[in-house]
Amino acid sequence: MIIQCDFDGTITRNNLSVLLREKYACGNWRKIDVDYLHGRLTVEQSNQLQFTLIKEPEEKLQEFVRQHIEVRPGFAKFVSYCRKNGIPIVIVSSGLDFYIEVVLSELGMSDIEMYCGKTEFSEKGIMVSYHDHNGNTIEHGFKISHMNWLKKRDNRIIYIGDGLSDLEAARNANYVFATGHLATLLKEEHVSWSSFDNFIDIRNKLTLLELWH
Repeated sequence: MIIQCDFDGTITRNNLSVLLREKYACGNWRKIDVDYLHGRLTVEQSNQLQFTLIKEPEEKLQEFVRQHIEVRPGFAKFVSYCRKNGIPIVIVSSGLDFYIEVVLSELGMSDIEMYCGKTEFSEKGIMVSYHDHNGNTIEHGFKISHMNWLKKRDNRIIYIGDGLSDLEAARNANYVFATGHLATLLKEEHVSWSSFDNFIDIRNKLTLLELWH
């Protein structure tokens, strides 16, 4: 079994990507977000367009992130428990490396397996790219692409997520833990899932459902 876990709004209670855009984006990033939510853009395309609107230096943004880290209770113990039981936990996020890596470093978890959007800072804004496990650039399906790759390592995937970008992967997981918008979306899907508020909930429900075995 492998646990595939989202980052923004899942590992963190808040969404650092949104906070960064609210604070620093110079332009109508919300219209781009609406286009994404209505299916006119993929999450990858949406992030690429929105983050070009941020012109601030990387160090300034990372300091902002350090001041706004809100990790869901129980995450560190959950990771420790997974490791003790030999269960890989893999973060796959459409969020971006420059802030996710800061959070993981602050948590002392820089060694956790993680795949996300890659960034380059320039005067034109933050350039964002997404890649599959072979390093090929992809414009859509980042999370499901990595899930399909993880299934080659172990065909049983437990998924943890919170939003629209998690839906396709959630549909293809063996079991799902959902919160936020994803929980609302899954009420209309024929998918086995449980809600959660923190990682203590997830650990307890995994044990109760005997999904570890």
